[in-house]
Amino acid sequence: MVLDIPSIMVVLKASYPQPLWFVPSLILLVLAWGAWVDARTGRVPDVPLGGMFLFALLSLAYYVGWLVAGQQFLYAAAAVAVLRLANYIYFRLANHDAFGFGDVKWTALAVLGFGLAPVAWAWVVASWFALVWLGVRKVWRQFSPTYAGHEYVHFAPFLFLGLLPVLFIFS
Repeated sequence: MVLDIPSIMVVLKASYPQPLWFVPSLILLVLAWGAWVDARTGRVPDVPLGGMFLFALLSLAYYVGWLVAGQQFLYAAAAVAVLRLANYIYFRLANHDAFGFGDVKWTALAVLGFGLAPVAWAWVVASWFALVWLGVRKVWRQFSPTYAGHEYVHFAPFLFLGLLPVLFIFS
């Protein structure tokens, strides 16, 4: 049995019908706003992300049917389950969370809007961006006597910055 990777990747990407051409743009706008709020406050806002999730899901269900909407919902639920499991394992090992649930909610909306494969790659790119950011902060701390930062990273902004090149450059 030969594994056909390109056809699997096409299935894992979300596609919206012509009447819903604006929904991915709205999702990207809500994700950007959520990332900005997370960068400023350390909290990913629940209501805008949840509202956009419901709007996108119900729009998909109305225009293309519950089968397609349910499939995208299952991809989002699978992403949430995997991230929760990873966080649980990390918590049992390190006695603190690897990432917050806001990042998981952000990811669920991104998966609903753009598919599982692009968002998984966005996590990879975002992790590298966050590592570089931590390195810069560590060097900055060595040369700045007034540095009062902490080593916690608000990850949603990095997720957004990781999603952009995945969507617009690599796809």
